[in-house]
Amino acid sequence: MNLGKRLKNKIDRIVRGEKPSSSEQISVGRIEAIEKLAKNPLTDDKKTRRVEIIMLKFKEAPEVIDKALSNIIHFTEYPFKLTVFDNRLNNANTSRIWNKLVSESTCDYVVLIDSDAFVPQLSPCWLTRMMESIDETGVVVPMGDNVGGVNQADNAKAYPSARREHGIWTGFCFLFKKSVWQEMPFDERFYMYGQDSAWAHLLGKKNGITLRTDTLVQHLHVYSNKKAEAEGTIDRQADKRYSAALLKRIMEGTD
Repeated sequence: MNLGKRLKNKIDRIVRGEKPSSSEQISVGRIEAIEKLAKNPLTDDKKTRRVEIIMLKFKEAPEVIDKALSNIIHFTEYPFKLTVFDNRLNNANTSRIWNKLVSESTCDYVVLIDSDAFVPQLSPCWLTRMMESIDETGVVVPMGDNVGGVNQADNAKAYPSARREHGIWTGFCFLFKKSVWQEMPFDERFYMYGQDSAWAHLLGKKNGITLRTDTLVQHLHVYSNKKAEAEGTIDRQADKRYSAALLKRIMEGTD
């Protein structure tokens, strides 16, 4: 008799009120203990310091986003909640979508990560390392290959290793307290590029960010954007010129 049939027969006997066999007898105390456990409230995100990891799905090849998601699921030991937002049919204004998704998060800590970024297998895990530094500046950025700014690197340093930075960094993967974002949301005048650089500049004028130099996240670099451009969905060069001009005015204090 297979497991399914044995279980069904066992349930049928219990429903009929038949006396259980010696191997099935369980004390009343153990049943009461289970009932008590079933009534226990769930531990909320605030107590666990759970992190919501948010990824936008746009024009990725299936194998790319599969690898990105698989790495997060298998290489993240810290408590997390994973949100994948399908943005293929929406406005491609990244800042606006980031603001929407962060505002809807139930967690006090959020990671925004590109769909072509691959977190590494580390011990302690990549997110544990970043959360170790979250209370220093409220924003933690890992190193990355194929990125621009102060978080560009080809190798990671030995654990533990971190430093404070006030320069511009690339937001292909970054962790922040939701309270920091509430004081300064992403600038929705940007479209697909520049919102992370503008945020980095404004943060740099304050406390800066913490750069985890012991955590290197691989990055394919504008993979989905290049595909969208080839399809005629976006004009990357025009958006780059627009975002560069807007960023320049922000940095000069004229906007």
